[in-house]
Amino acid sequence: MRTGRNSAARRAGVAAPIAALAGCCLLAAGCRVLRSPRQLAVALDRVATLDPQHHNEVVSWSLLCNFYDALVRFSPEMRLEPSLAVAWRQVDATHVRFELRPGVRFSDGARFGSADVVATVDRALRDPQSMIRHYLLGVRRVVADGDSAVVVETTGPAPTLVNRLAFLFVVPRAQAALPEITAPVGTGPYRFLAREADGTVVAEGWAGWRGAPRISKVRFAFVEDEDLRSRRFAAGDYDVSVRVNDDLVDELKDRSGLRLRPQPSLLVQLLVVNPAGAAGEARQALADPRVRRALLLAINRGGLADRVFRGNGSVATQYVHPVIVGFDPGVSALPYDPAEARRLLGAAGYPAGFAVDLAHGAIPPAYVAGLVADLERIGVRVRPVQFSLRELVRRSHAGEFPLMTYARACTTGDASEFLDSSIHTPDASHGLGLENFSGYSDPATDALLEAADRELEPGKRLELLQQAQRRVLETLPILPLTLRTEYTGVSSRVEVTTRFDGWVWVAGYRWDRP
Repeated sequence: MRTGRNSAARRAGVAAPIAALAGCCLLAAGCRVLRSPRQLAVALDRVATLDPQHHNEVVSWSLLCNFYDALVRFSPEMRLEPSLAVAWRQVDATHVRFELRPGVRFSDGARFGSADVVATVDRALRDPQSMIRHYLLGVRRVVADGDSAVVVETTGPAPTLVNRLAFLFVVPRAQAALPEITAPVGTGPYRFLAREADGTVVAEGWAGWRGAPRISKVRFAFVEDEDLRSRRFAAGDYDVSVRVNDDLVDELKDRSGLRLRPQPSLLVQLLVVNPAGAAGEARQALADPRVRRALLLAINRGGLADRVFRGNGSVATQYVHPVIVGFDPGVSALPYDPAEARRLLGAAGYPAGFAVDLAHGAIPPAYVAGLVADLERIGVRVRPVQFSLRELVRRSHAGEFPLMTYARACTTGDASEFLDSSIHTPDASHGLGLENFSGYSDPATDALLEAADRELEPGKRLELLQQAQRRVLETLPILPLTLRTEYTGVSSRVEVTTRFDGWVWVAGYRWDRP
């Protein structure tokens, strides 16, 4: 889970924060940044490790994707593409064969081959510090088929396996035995040069299997505070700043030499309803589907998008973004209808409403204030309580919050990522329901999700995911609230390609006016 106003903040949710880019060299605290005219100045949020298997944060993926490749990758629009694998096929229900790209070398000159893939998978599964083991759920083993192919064997049908392998950055087998990788060596478009005392990572492009990138030198600096990072961009210190502070958007739109580019986001802002986390009247009220529907009808979600996101957002019709497999275009958003909300509350036996707490992280105060005001208009008296990210995660897993708002993204491009973790009845032995903060449990929904997890035919699987989501939306244990698009700030000397997954793929950038 993550929340978000400053750095990890503003995004209020599950999944790690997007990075901001700058390519700057800080001479001293408060000093102007000096940068080479041919060097991209790039600044990210805090990165704890350079080990591609010891994290699961968007900011770390954003940095490390410049050094590493996986077997497959996502396009900016979240379509699967070949990477180190040029092709793959489902041999049978439990075996997928990947044909490897020939002639690839790591940035240290070593040849890439099937043994590196096998060693990488083994490390990801066995390393006690691995944070990506869940992406390999169901993988029994990986074996080399000569030097130019690997076969992945699973314990059963695994329709999302290829999607999940986009997060398995391949390391050289010589590094796979290291307890911690501190100097990345990969097949990606950039070669790691150094990590400086302040954490800045210095990289240079090299002529790997793609050819040399158009921007040859990059400095990834790290500025955790979003407001500070945005203001340094406004001052001209950075070439690129992802997730520009909303408060500066209007000011920067007309600033000479700076541009704002829409940055799409997979995050959906949600409101979890957990009756077991409430007491007395609120506990009984929240257990009634009519009350939960009333809450959604009472929230002016379009107004929130207009006021808080300055029109740079929209109403969420369901739990996943429209580019995600499992999105159902036939589902419409419930309208803003406080009169119908009050009628439903009365029919459920709560004409005077009730009092309830709302837990949240560091999301924009105006967003929280809007939720509180809208619900109070129908008599639901909300007391908002802010928590640190660590405490929000801990107490959400303990089921302590009656209402909790956060944002969730399906980074694998598939709705099962959310539905299996947040909707399925908790089943730790199968890795299901691990983020089921609402306490929702429905055997029919579980059966649909489990069938989707076994179905290899894409059309049938899509229908199962959509059926499951429509069923959940009937009773609303979780309320879909809003989607938003953020802004990436860009200096006039560079052009960027933004991605739905938020990864900072510098090889997709080019100089506009060096």
